Parts: sequence; C-alpha cells; structure tokens
Amino acid sequence: MEFENYIFDLYGTLIDIHTDEEQPVLWEKMAEYLEEHFEVSYEAKELRAEYLRICAQEEELLKKRTGAEYPEIRITWVWKRLVEKSDISGQEAFLPDMDAAEEVSEEMEKLCIYFREVSRDKLVKYRGVDETLDKLKKNGKKIYLLSNAQRPFTMDELRQTGLLRYFDDIFISSDKLLKKPDKKFMEMLLHKNSLDWTKCVMIGNDLESDVGVAVKNGVRSIFLNTYSDSEEKIDRILNSIDEALWPVIIKDGDVSKIF
Repeated sequence: MEFENYIFDLYGTLIDIHTDEEQPVLWEKMAEYLEEHFEVSYEAKELRAEYLRICAQEEELLKKRTGAEYPEIRITWVWKRLVEKSDISGQEAFLPDMDAAEEVSEEMEKLCIYFREVSRDKLVKYRGVDETLDKLKKNGKKIYLLSNAQRPFTMDELRQTGLLRYFDDIFISSDKLLKKPDKKFMEMLLHKNSLDWTKCVMIGNDLESDVGVAVKNGVRSIFLNTYSDSEEKIDRILNSIDEALWPVIIKDGDVSKIF
C-alpha cells in the first residue's frame, strides 16, 4: 500500500539514546545547580527522593483529573515544585490547554536541559535516518512525530540531531498530558492535520505503545526491532492484535527498509 503520511516515534526509532537517572553524580550536580541558580538547598539523596515522590504524585493527580489511562505529566511541574519547595501540585489549580504546546520559561528550560544532559551518555541518529527522511520528503510525503517525551528534552535533542527540519507537525506527550498507547494521542494528530487514516503508517520500536496506538486508530504500522525484542515477546503481543493490523516487522531495525 502507498502511504502519504509517515508518523514516526523518536527514541529508539530515529534516535539512539541512553540516560541514567539513578547515577548519584546526577543528583549531586542537580543539587549544586539548584543552589547556584535558585538559591535552594538540597542534599543529593534528598533531592532524588523528592523528585521521585513528586513525579508519582503528579501522575496520580493528573490521572484523576483527566481520567486518562496513560497520563503524561510535565517534568517542568516537578522541577517547579522542587525549586519552590511546594507541596501544592503543579497542575492542581488548572488543567493546561491540550491543544497548545507547553510554554516553558527560559530558566526552567535551561534547568531541564541541564538535567537531561548530565543524565545522558548517548545521543546519536540511527544509520540511514537522514537518507530515509530525505527520500520521503523528495517523494512528497508528509512526516509527523508522535513521541512519548518531555518538550524541553525533545526539542533540544531534535535541534542537536538536525531532525527538527523534517517534521510537518510534532506531537509530544507532555504537551497533550497523555501518551501512547492512548488512542486519543494519535487521534489528536490525525484530526489536527486532517489526515486520512487509511493513508497513514506509524513507525516505531515499541509493539505496545507504537503499534498499540496505531491499532487502536485502525492505522497500519511498521515495527523496527532496534532493541532486539525476542520472537516470543513479539508473538505474544501479535496474538492480541487483529491479524489485519499486524505490523510489518523489520527485524534488524533498519529504518531505510520501511519502503
């Protein structure tokens, strides 16, 4: 089938990334950053514990507010509460507009990017990504991003990798307050861009979130096995999906083979 619209996942699909938020040095550096830039004092272990506690609390509160099965908090809410040492939820008093991109202050964006950079030890494009996206553009195809991610992290990494220029629209889960495989996440992208779902294909490396959200919307999909999922796991998930919507499977994860 000839597709007109290519909807890509990002991490593990176009970008090979590795982060480690458990490393002690990360929290030591973040404690120093908060002290230097916000005059807020934490011990490293205390900061990590509070970060995890607030993340869990924000997710539970958001789930109650929206009723979403797969809620996505904004990491900026968490850091704002850490900076203010606040026990009040970042989204308790209001629910942001899900149709608009998150607005992030310059100082909060810098904080989030610093956190990401210190936690990250790998950020590279997979082989063949530029060539594949260039070919799609040359052939008049539309390219969209549907990513479970945080806006401050992702926009910076799209710029660093030179991928920002390819996308006709970008949907980041922290903007929409929900994530794949929530049906509504992809549904919002299809609706906003007036896309014919029969002419769309979802490309991703996660059977449950990427293929899962496509199946819920009746969209065809391509699974890039970049993380070497076992055949047993693949078969187990495929057996729960309507055979008519089984993904095309690219076993070696080579994105250039999507054609």
